[in-house]
Amino acid sequence: MRPILFEIPGLGWPLQSYGVAMGLALLVAWFASLDRARTDGLPTDTLGTLFVVAAFAGIVGGRALWLLQHPGAGGLGDLISLPAGGLTVTGGILAALVVSALGCWRRGIDTFAWLDAVAPGFAIGLVIERIGAFLAGVEFGRYVAPGDLGYALHVTFPAGSPVHAFHQQLLKGLPTLSAEASAPVHPVQLYAALMGLGILAVAIAVRRRRRYPGQVALAVLAAFTIARLVIEDPLRFDASPTLWGPLRVGHVSALGLLAVLAIVARLRRAAALAAEAR
Repeated sequence: MRPILFEIPGLGWPLQSYGVAMGLALLVAWFASLDRARTDGLPTDTLGTLFVVAAFAGIVGGRALWLLQHPGAGGLGDLISLPAGGLTVTGGILAALVVSALGCWRRGIDTFAWLDAVAPGFAIGLVIERIGAFLAGVEFGRYVAPGDLGYALHVTFPAGSPVHAFHQQLLKGLPTLSAEASAPVHPVQLYAALMGLGILAVAIAVRRRRRYPGQVALAVLAAFTIARLVIEDPLRFDASPTLWGPLRVGHVSALGLLAVLAIVARLRRAAALAAEAR
């Protein structure tokens, strides 16, 4: 864990790992998206600005939903703050999609074509952001006991980290918990970073065989949803509430989103086939 990446020499200003990772993720995604947009013949000057606006909306949307899910954690004045672990990915993606769609509609740009250009950059940004979360020690994995599946990959975090404080409150008495380090947990942030690389591979593969605008973006959103469904959500310490047996709220919402994505993909494919037949 390295929550402070380094201090600026002579000034003593600390640069937070998560803040640096988030900034780098957005910058790389911006360059990657505009590079794809330029290849596809889209207006990069307009879309470069739209990306910045949509990214800001995504941060505010992700922060707003997190604050709604954690009453008492902050008020309206905290919407534009960016603490490590204080964002919800669902709210961020939804807000960014809405702003992107509105911006493209106002400028007469094909929204799905733009989202296809953004999709690979989203995957790269996810990898960088999740590494930042690991360095900051936030959004950590659940406790994994010796002998359990995944224990060989476990990590521990030092005293002063969010996970150590969490374990001291709720898991006190475990033989694997000490005053110097947390109990062993799944390195779920690194799992998610690897997941991002897999999603990037999906984006590249689908783009090579793209039949209609939006196919890459829909495939990336589906891959992201499935990966969170089977990897990240079950292994995080703050997994969504249980509904019945192993079924969680996150599973239901993910399955619902996958159904919507499948319907949109079917409609887009039908429209493309109809256009080819003319």
